[in-house]
Amino acid sequence: MIFSTYIFTFVFLPIVLILYFGMSRYVSRKTQHLFLILASLVFYGYNNISYLGLILVSIAANYISAMGVQQATDPKRKKIVFIIGILFNVCLLGYYKYYNFFIENINIVFDTHFVLKHIILPLGISFFTFQQIAFLISVNKKEQTVPGIVDYLLFITFFPQLVAGPIVFSQDVMYQYQNDKNRFFDINNFSQGLFIFIIGLFKKAVIADTLNILVSNSFFDPASLSFGGAWLGSLAYTFQIFFDFSGYSDMAIGLAKMMNINLPVNFYSPYKSKSITEFWKRWHITLGRSLFVLIYIPLGGNRKGLARTCFNLFAVFFVSGLWHGAAWTFIIWGVMHGIVRVFEKLCDKKLDKIPSLIRIFFTFLFVNSAWVLFRAHDMTEALIMLKTMYLPEHISFEGISHLAFNTNLSYPSLMNIVFVVGCVLISAILVFIPSKNSIDLYNEFKPKPIVAVTMAILFTLATVHFSKVGAFIYFNF
Repeated sequence: MIFSTYIFTFVFLPIVLILYFGMSRYVSRKTQHLFLILASLVFYGYNNISYLGLILVSIAANYISAMGVQQATDPKRKKIVFIIGILFNVCLLGYYKYYNFFIENINIVFDTHFVLKHIILPLGISFFTFQQIAFLISVNKKEQTVPGIVDYLLFITFFPQLVAGPIVFSQDVMYQYQNDKNRFFDINNFSQGLFIFIIGLFKKAVIADTLNILVSNSFFDPASLSFGGAWLGSLAYTFQIFFDFSGYSDMAIGLAKMMNINLPVNFYSPYKSKSITEFWKRWHITLGRSLFVLIYIPLGGNRKGLARTCFNLFAVFFVSGLWHGAAWTFIIWGVMHGIVRVFEKLCDKKLDKIPSLIRIFFTFLFVNSAWVLFRAHDMTEALIMLKTMYLPEHISFEGISHLAFNTNLSYPSLMNIVFVVGCVLISAILVFIPSKNSIDLYNEFKPKPIVAVTMAILFTLATVHFSKVGAFIYFNF
């Protein structure tokens, strides 16, 4: 189920909230949470019920592994159980997400003919798998104990963050689930949560899905793009993926807040970053934290000298690329970020002398260019588009109107050009100009009439756009 749909906004969410809080004074916390778990499973399996079996098997296997690690008295036995638990998660993710990618490349390299399988990628598998690996590591280090099965089920299945994050650690939320006060309705939390939910809804349904028209037309045939068309298409995707994913994160934070749960922040004005190092402290923050815990620290972090630190940093970004998708475009995207991150590590003091605006400009330029690989269907298409952007045969702005092509309506070319340029320009203004982002506004929220009117307008505009809404980009990862 998608947040920005009529079925979720006007049916699922109101029913869940009314029943969840309505039963709070008549049943135990455990019963109330069992209802929320059931609702979350309905949310997860709404479009494909086969997803449910996989996530329940994953939860059961990880819970058993965590209990085994916690209860083991023999260090050797504990290590074996821990390794089995980690391997289970890696193999599960490897099969569903990477099997065909590896088989396809084996066939190319060794001229074999292994048959590819028609594997449907389960929704959110990368997110809940990372979440459970981090939990196993935490239990293995004795940083926390294994909760009851109901609390663990809620920790994994809680629908606001189930399919696309934020990637939540147990220590972020478990104490909140176990706090009896949090299961009762709180008007202050509800209004604050509704506030940022509507902002996220507007980001997704109005801004990101409007930009999707430009992006789809741009990447449909990169070879046909002019210099101007390639730049506008790449910028449109750069802004689309931000408003799409940060919009989802805002909605997730808002939905959880309505139920008195605080989820970690996932975005904080990433395109204002002065470096790639800073960018990854602002973009998909919980993924960066997860990779730090799962990859960087186990490899030795910064404790084994500069050369090893650089290698560990590069490894984190290589894994990040592979985590995002089973394709060479994602791997090269991760490698590019890794190389720049290592460069910044080696030259950080010299880079600090460069004026901030110049650093922000070149950081954004790099991020925008790297996103081309993220969106392109393959490396060939990505290289064609990047060549048109940076090494054009001639500077041309022809064909910009084609980026606004719509199968339903037809407008004069001039209007289409205004639409394309206007969408990219307005997106840039919204990203770079405001001094406060959605998280700042959320933290400073106070219920006022003007805020209520503004939110009503944004909500109305968002719901009008539901008819053209698409799946969130990060559902693919």
